[in-house]
Amino acid sequence: MRKLTGIIAVLTISLTVFFAVGGFAYYQEDISDELELPFFDDFSYGGKLPEEQFWVNKGTEISYVMAKNPPSTGVLVFDALDSKGKFYKDAAYSARCSGDTIESRPINLYYPNDKTIYLSFYYLAGGLGDRPEEGDSLCLDFYSPSMDAWFNVKRYEGLPQRDFKQEIINISEKKYLEKGFKFRFRNYFSPGTSMQPDLVSDCDFWLIDYVKLDINRSEIDTCYEDVSLTALPEIKIGDYQSVPWRHYLEEPQKEKLSYTIYYRNNDEKPRLLDSMQLILRQDTFSLGTYNMPSYMDFENNNDEFSFRFSSESADTLVCQMKVRIVSDVIYNDYPINNSVVFSKKFSDCYAYDDGTAEVAYGLYGEGSTGGLAAVKFHTLIPDRLNGVYIYFCPVFRDAQAEYFNLKVFNSIKGLPSAEIYSLDNVAVPKSETGKFVFFPFDELIQVTDTFFIGWEKLSPKIMAVGFDKNTVEPNNKFFNLNGTWRLSGEKGQIMMRPSFGNLKTGVENIREGKKPQDVLVRIYPNPTTDYINIELKKSVSKQKFSVYSLSGKRVKDFFFEGNFMEIYLGDLPSGVYVVVSEGLKIRQKVLIIK
Repeated sequence: MRKLTGIIAVLTISLTVFFAVGGFAYYQEDISDELELPFFDDFSYGGKLPEEQFWVNKGTEISYVMAKNPPSTGVLVFDALDSKGKFYKDAAYSARCSGDTIESRPINLYYPNDKTIYLSFYYLAGGLGDRPEEGDSLCLDFYSPSMDAWFNVKRYEGLPQRDFKQEIINISEKKYLEKGFKFRFRNYFSPGTSMQPDLVSDCDFWLIDYVKLDINRSEIDTCYEDVSLTALPEIKIGDYQSVPWRHYLEEPQKEKLSYTIYYRNNDEKPRLLDSMQLILRQDTFSLGTYNMPSYMDFENNNDEFSFRFSSESADTLVCQMKVRIVSDVIYNDYPINNSVVFSKKFSDCYAYDDGTAEVAYGLYGEGSTGGLAAVKFHTLIPDRLNGVYIYFCPVFRDAQAEYFNLKVFNSIKGLPSAEIYSLDNVAVPKSETGKFVFFPFDELIQVTDTFFIGWEKLSPKIMAVGFDKNTVEPNNKFFNLNGTWRLSGEKGQIMMRPSFGNLKTGVENIREGKKPQDVLVRIYPNPTTDYINIELKKSVSKQKFSVYSLSGKRVKDFFFEGNFMEIYLGDLPSGVYVVVSEGLKIRQKVLIIK
């Protein structure tokens, strides 16, 4: 046998890449063999999914932002969505439905007549996400190998709960003290009623952490000599989690950053934090020593931190960083949650949010048609907008709005004023929820100083945009339901990110050459004077095509269905144009000569 002392994993999101080491138990080389005690997992190893050496998983995921003040970095999340981010197939309005399940690998619990085996764990209803209601539940089951049966031993109702609670359970019944023992957690959720179908997004969250199964314990063994990091560190440029690299280089205050590091003393005794280090590339910053009272959470922050990122590249940077803590705990401190390694990626957009949506945000109900929502941004340098990234949350049975108008506004006295751009009748991408979707503009929009991006509602149904409740400041959210703009009182960030640079649907992104074999295209005659023929290798359903000038301006739209169509371009002046179909991944130049 060998002991797993550290597993390295990588988690990639659109803003930041994070990873850390963690999670251990004794196990044999073949993961199908039984695990040996002790079993411990605090989900701090940085991956999105629990480790297969310990668990058989159906639907749960690890989150690093869903909880405030957990015992350590990373919690296991149960909700209403399966592993593909879709609602479970048996979900129904006004019904209790079976959700996620995680089951331990078989464990050798053959300790006849032993009374000192205990399973402990922390649990929390809701966290920063939707709280389970009464009737929703988290269940704990034990498996008896000799009886080949599962038995429910605990059921937690979805009642109000602010902080993590710890449970410790004795395992002494003969039917469990066998080789091949297993335990599992599972949840039940209720997706609301059909009276408000478009409000039913991911719901009824449960979180668990710090799962420990071992011998020689007692019912009062609920204290851990452990000092741990409890969340991913934050490093911001001004108010932003991310900015374009070019904007950062030209910002006069680029040496001024802010950081926040979260950590906790899980011990019943006061502890001394001997050192805290922030390592940015090759530079190590010692952040001091601290006395930590028992059972207390801490933040180390600095709003005027002097550090300048540098890169050999002209337009991008990915910087590896690390936080490491060392305490006076000698024997039982779990080293896996004492460090976290992450990297900051400078992208093409401004981002207030951390990349994860805890809930959905939107205007709802009768009287909301024509309503507006907007987010305020301040440019580090004058630049041109080329589009917007928007994060959409899944809605049960796709009951959310169908279309919206995407808006850009000027600012007067800190409020949205004149509309400077509108992209109308934009389809809500219902098949692309749970992630950011890019909406390109058909022309570049010059912005200087302060501007707003937002949307206009076209129906009473909600447009379920992601909402990051983990990042509270700044509050730059506004809504308008009756002709007056008001500051939103909701704490968090609407997940919209303005993008800068060249047009992403224009000439800059054209890569002509070999086309996908299933939609091989011919566009002829080329050159032409008035008409072109578009011919595909196979028929397709209705697809949108656009024609762009070399400057990137969209000059014509049309819809194509089948495998052949004649298009009139005689109303365009002579020049080079680009025929684009995003759905079919077609981009081809056409020359018009008159």
